[in-house]
Amino acid sequence: MNNVFNEKDIGKKVFDDRWVKFAFGPQGKVDTENLNLGITLFKEGKTSLTHQHDVDEALFILSGRGTVKVGEELVKVASGDFIYVPCHTDHTMITDLGSDLKIFFIFSGKIVIDH
Repeated sequence: MNNVFNEKDIGKKVFDDRWVKFAFGPQGKVDTENLNLGITLFKEGKTSLTHQHDVDEALFILSGRGTVKVGEELVKVASGDFIYVPCHTDHTMITDLGSDLKIFFIFSGKIVIDH
């Protein structure tokens, strides 16, 4: 197994509200049990499905601007911002008009994303 690869080497999984490149995890280029990370991109002017996970999630905004709703709190985000989403907490991504929102994500534990 080659432990070094580039984002260009990872296939995209396309969902209604975004695309995702899974680097590590059950869906990743490298199948790992307890580490899940990758990159996702929400197109401008989109609102993601409100969802939650059974594990904690950390996000890092790589580029763009938008709003993240975590629980009942709305937070404006931009490139360079970190966001923590506790397990079992509803969250939604809302991109600004004129700006895609590219996010690096990491999950604790095992998770499979199917929507």
